[in-house]
Amino acid sequence: MKKVPLKKLKVDLEEIGLCMENQERFEIDFYLDKETGEVIVVAGEILRRVEEGDLSTEDLPGWQKDEVKKAEDILFSNPERYERIPEKPSYEGYELMVEFAESVKDEILKEKLWIALDGKGAFRRFKNVLLNYPDYRERWFKFKRQRLDAEVVEWLESIGISPQE
Repeated sequence: MKKVPLKKLKVDLEEIGLCMENQERFEIDFYLDKETGEVIVVAGEILRRVEEGDLSTEDLPGWQKDEVKKAEDILFSNPERYERIPEKPSYEGYELMVEFAESVKDEILKEKLWIALDGKGAFRRFKNVLLNYPDYRERWFKFKRQRLDAEVVEWLESIGISPQE
């Protein structure tokens, strides 16, 4: 089977990664324009109402009229041009924190991170512990960014896109 070459496209890996981490998809949703590499943000309410054909633009301000047009383009006019950016399940973020904690050499910090990861509110406690360890906090951000960038690249390749440097 012949492998189809990936389309090179300039995209913002960090922006796409932030969209993937966003769990509030009822309020807002994110799409990648596969022609321009732009991330399109559309209110969930607008998407739902456009999809149901239940939206009159007469009383909307100009910026919302533009959003309605974009939603219509995404849903009906050019759906092949857009790809919904998937959200990452929150358990993957938790697993990433566990993996980072396992890599920590400082035994005192490692113990604090394990305590922070136990139970509800783990995300906030984990971040709070790292506030007192600026070097490890920077390592965490770098670790997380590298993993997220790799996931974004994997997703892009799955939809036929190679990120352009």
